[in-house]
Amino acid sequence: MNKKIYFFIFFIWIGWINNAFSSVTLLGNRVIYPAHAQDKTLEFTNNDNTPALVQIWTDVNDPKSSPENKGPFIAIPSIFTIDAKSKQLVKIAYNSEANPDDRESVFYLNYLSIPSVSKQDATKNKLMIIVTNRVKIFYRPKNLSIQQSDVINNIKFERVGNTLKVSNPTPYYATVTTAKISNSNKKHNINIDSSQLDMISPFGEIYWPIPSNYNQGLIKLNFGLINDYGTETKREITIM
Repeated sequence: MNKKIYFFIFFIWIGWINNAFSSVTLLGNRVIYPAHAQDKTLEFTNNDNTPALVQIWTDVNDPKSSPENKGPFIAIPSIFTIDAKSKQLVKIAYNSEANPDDRESVFYLNYLSIPSVSKQDATKNKLMIIVTNRVKIFYRPKNLSIQQSDVINNIKFERVGNTLKVSNPTPYYATVTTAKISNSNKKHNINIDSSQLDMISPFGEIYWPIPSNYNQGLIKLNFGLINDYGTETKREITIM
């Protein structure tokens, strides 16, 4: 989940910094949207002791998108107030062009929350931080060739010079969270730089640079992928 933070000086809407970061949360850190579904219900929770105003919008792949942009999904409601310590259900429905039916497509859900203020604080000037949360929406066709839980067992690795080629032959996006290699001739492990870890597209590939002294002999690789529940699944393999 990515967060975009806006800083404003407000005269009417005022909130506390710690509340702004922990106010409204979405159940789950990713959304799986079945392509055959008419809509998908999301659950938001206000963990704060005061009501909060929430706004939702979607985009294709534009971190700078705003609620004014037309997104691929309709959210109902798209603007609402959640009472303190309460929940709110929101439906999203796909409303754009057709997607490939042999693989997943990815979109993004954005939501921001603005905490309310007491009457006695309404005339005071305070710094408020508005946090925009950004969550992936995986648009998933029906009857794909394998189950999502099998993705981790199908990722392929191959040494190509001083790189490790990572291939995703599945119809799902593969989000790599961690990767660590060890050489049979070395006593220490090397973590793949986090900047090299990425979400691999269906039927796509990426390359990880590795030290030159790791391009011979057996390599052990420990890596993790995010599953549908937003948790990490790990696997260890040996690369010839």
